[in-house]
Parts: sequence; C-alpha cells; structure tokens
Amino acid sequence: MKRRYLLIFSEPSHHPEKVAEAVRSSYRSLFGELGLASSDLKLIRGYERESAVIFRCALDSLPRAILATATVTEIDGAEAALRVLAVSGTMRGIIRRLARLRSSYT
Repeated sequence: MKRRYLLIFSEPSHHPEKVAEAVRSSYRSLFGELGLASSDLKLIRGYERESAVIFRCALDSLPRAILATATVTEIDGAEAALRVLAVSGTMRGIIRRLARLRSSYT
C-alpha cells in the first residue's frame, strides 16, 4: 500500500496528541469508522515548538485526510485552525520541508 506523509500546522499551538485526536475525530465523523480504519491515518511525529505534526495516511485516502484536517475548528474546547503545509511520499521529504520552514522563520 502506498502512503503519503502530511505536514500539518496548528494555529494556535496545541499538543500533538490533541491535534491527532481532533483529526481522527473529524475523519470519523465525515467518513465513518470503516473509513478511518481503511485510511491508515496515524500520527508519526509532533513538534510542539513549531506547532507542527506529521501524519501518515494511505494514498487513496489523501484527499479525505486533507478535508478532515481542514474541517477541524476546535481542539480541546479552544478554537483552532489546522493547515496542511506539505504532502510527501517519504518521511525524508517531509523532514526536509519542515527544515526549510524552520529556516524561513529564523
């Protein structure tokens, strides 16, 4: 199964596990339990300092994962906005993209 990695930015900053739960919950409400299970949606790594998280999902569920991410408006009772900054076929590509974003902030 082909996979894709998503770099997601949380605004304002939230704990990576809370972001992951919000995205999973959104995906479940939009596409059901079976849709969530078949998506292979998984939190790979969180970066609290950068307010970023890396998710993995199946290639065929990528558009649905992006939609589920975009529909999150609240995390743990507080307003939130999630933005997909990059999509890559490899972890290396996503890490490079994150490094470029880090260097542009400094």
